[in-house]
Amino acid sequence: MKLISDIDEVLTTTRAVRRRLNFDKPVERELVEECLRLAQQATMGSNLEDWRFVAVSEPEQKARVAALYRDTWEQTVEIPLRERRPDTVTRLDPGVRSNEEAQARQQRVLKSVKYLVDNLERVPVIMFACSAKPVPDTALGDRASGYYGSIIPIAWSFMLALRSRGLGSVMATAIVFHSERLSEVLELPEGTHPITMIPVAYTDTLDFKPAPRRPLEEILRWERWGSE
Repeated sequence: MKLISDIDEVLTTTRAVRRRLNFDKPVERELVEECLRLAQQATMGSNLEDWRFVAVSEPEQKARVAALYRDTWEQTVEIPLRERRPDTVTRLDPGVRSNEEAQARQQRVLKSVKYLVDNLERVPVIMFACSAKPVPDTALGDRASGYYGSIIPIAWSFMLALRSRGLGSVMATAIVFHSERLSEVLELPEGTHPITMIPVAYTDTLDFKPAPRRPLEEILRWERWGSE
């Protein structure tokens, strides 16, 4: 196993990997646990480890998860796009993107997601990051920042640790469309909720590159947004 020790390389090349996952190479349980142990050092709200993880590797259990994921795709992407629902078209339809490059990029993303939808049960390990914190009453403010600010950092740190060890992953949040059914499949304790799914597999190559991003001056202001 080649270890990528350059932190800048890990940070700039940890991609959302779907099509380049190797479904045929087993992923060792010890390696998954090692990466999660490293990720436990992530920041957390109130210094409480209110996170829970479920790693799915048995074929029957993966098939149950895959069925939910396929239905999620149908309900949140396929049907809304076919019916031209405005919110979904604006968010996902390649045709509404501003230029040909953006349209082609979005088309590749949709094909990549669909590929994972069609092949999820073939992924060696499917990890679920769950939160045991009380669900916030509102999407913003109050406890919402601490709720997501505790589980997302450990999930991302887990993905970084995987990348450094030659494995690929993606933070697939859409499946929580079926949060209650998924909780039943995973037999989560009452009060614990799935936040994101992270498929885990070796990648067909380690040669990932930084993705194109907007210039920093478009996303950064000092002191206040109105400053120039």
